[in-house]
Amino acid sequence: MDSSDIEWNNIQIDSSGTYPAFVEYASPFDRPCTVRVNGVNIGQIACDSTGDWDAWKPVRIDLPLVSGANTVRITAVGSGPNIDQLEICGASQSQNDTIYALIEGGGPDQGPGQDVDENIDAMQSELDTQSAANYRKYGYSLQQIRILSRSTAVIADRVDDICEIADSTGIPVWLHLDPIYAWGADDEDQPEDAPSIKYWNDPEMREWREFPVNGQLPTYIPRFWFNWGPWCSPSPAFPAIGAPKFIDFACDQLREGVLEPLSYWRSKWASEGRSYLFAGINVGWETMFPYYSATKFTSVIEAEYPSYATDVSLDPGLIGVETQFGYASLYWRGWTQTSLQAAATSEGISYSQKLQNELYKCIHDYMTALAKECANSGIGPDKVYTHIVALESEQYDLSTTHPPIWTAVNPYATPGFTLDNRGGAKFNLASLKELIGNAPGSRSLRFAAVETYMQLGSNIYVTDADEWVDEMNDWYVRGAQALSFYGSCPLDTRAPQEGIDAINQWIDQ
Repeated sequence: MDSSDIEWNNIQIDSSGTYPAFVEYASPFDRPCTVRVNGVNIGQIACDSTGDWDAWKPVRIDLPLVSGANTVRITAVGSGPNIDQLEICGASQSQNDTIYALIEGGGPDQGPGQDVDENIDAMQSELDTQSAANYRKYGYSLQQIRILSRSTAVIADRVDDICEIADSTGIPVWLHLDPIYAWGADDEDQPEDAPSIKYWNDPEMREWREFPVNGQLPTYIPRFWFNWGPWCSPSPAFPAIGAPKFIDFACDQLREGVLEPLSYWRSKWASEGRSYLFAGINVGWETMFPYYSATKFTSVIEAEYPSYATDVSLDPGLIGVETQFGYASLYWRGWTQTSLQAAATSEGISYSQKLQNELYKCIHDYMTALAKECANSGIGPDKVYTHIVALESEQYDLSTTHPPIWTAVNPYATPGFTLDNRGGAKFNLASLKELIGNAPGSRSLRFAAVETYMQLGSNIYVTDADEWVDEMNDWYVRGAQALSFYGSCPLDTRAPQEGIDAINQWIDQ
C-alpha cells in the first residue's frame, strides 16, 4: 500500500453483479481499511494482524461491480497494512480464461466407464453443441493414465488416442494421471508394454514401514490397501514418492509418455485457435503416504479390485499394527532414525511430528516435480493441477493420508482437491482459500475441484437441475477453474439426468 491507500483502475466486467474478491495483505498489527467501488464507500475490511509484515493472508470482500470498467480503492483507517493484490473471482472469464465442467471416465480394468468411445458418443448425444467462443466448456476427463505401470509407448498411444477424439469432436480433454496407485502393475498384455523400471521391484523406489537397521534395508514390503467401496490393492508396493530415483523415473515417464505427444496436439490446436481443447492435466490423485492405525484392520481381507489382484489377501502381520509408510522416501533423501530424532529434538518437537513434517515435504516436492515437468513442456500453471483431499479446511486432524493444504501449492500448478461435502471428503471453501493464500509459493486463490461427484455409488447428489446450476456457478464465481465429476460414465447409469441437464443449462447461460 502506497502511504495510506491503493487503487485498481479499469477492472473490466462482462456482467453487473456482486463479485467475491480477496485482498491479500500482511501486517503485525490490526489495520482496518475502507473499500470504495467506483467512488462509493461499501464498508470496511478488518485486516487483522497476520503476525508479521511478510506473513500474507487473504481477506474477503464482496464488490458490487458494473458491466464495463470499474475502480476499486482501499484506504487505510490510520496506518495501513502491506497489500499485495486484489483477486476478483469470476471477473475475468473470457476465451483466454476458459472454465470447465468435466465428465470423467475411461478407467481401465473395472474403472467406471471403461469404453471411451461409448462415453464420448453419449456426451455428444446428451450434451448441447458448445460454441468455440463460449468461455464455459464441458469436457472429457480421461482417468487412470498409467505413468507408473506402462511403457512410455503405451502411455503415448493412449494420449494420442484421446487427443484425436478431442480434435475430431471438439470436446476438450483433461488428462488425469495415476502417479501413486500404479493400477495395472504386473498386468501388461505383453512384456514390451511394461515400464522401463518396475518400481515395486526396486529397493530405491518402493516404500517401507521402518528405517534400515544396521545398514540393512528392510526386506518386508507392505502392500497398499484402500477401501473405495470395495477393498483395492493394485500394486505390490507403494512408490517411494520422495526418493530421488523414483521422482526422476516418474518425471521421465510423464515427459516421454504424456508431454511429448501432447505437445504436438497443443501446437496444432493453438495454430487453429482451439487451445481450449486442452482442458488441463491432473498430476496427482489424492497424493499422500498411507498410514494404517492399529484398528484399521481387524481381520484378513481380500482384494476385490482390480481383477488381476483378486487372489491377494491382507498380510495378517498388518492386523492390529500401526503402520506408517514413507521411511524409504526419507532414507533416500538422507534421513536416518538417529538424524530424524536429533532434528526433532533440536526443533523442540516430537519424533512423530518431525516424521510427518518431512513426509509432507515429500508429498509437496513430488507434485511440484511433476508440475515443473509440465512447465518445462510449456504448459502454464492454469492448466496443471495438483490433487489432495482438503480435510484440513474442515479442521480434521492432519496425517500423511490427509496432508496439509500447502502440500498442493506450488508455482507451476493450480491446487486441486477432492471436494465432497455430501460424502467423506469434507471441506470449508472459505478456510480452503485462506490456506491456499497462506501457503508458501501461492500465486493465486484459484483452485479446482479435480474430483467431485454428481452421484457416488447409490447416493444421487443431483436431484434438481436448477439448484445444481446455482451450485456450479457458486463454485466458479468463488474461484474454481474446473469441476471434474469423477466416475460419471457411463452417463446412462452413473450420471443423473438432472446433472446432464444442469451442464446444458450452465453452458447455455
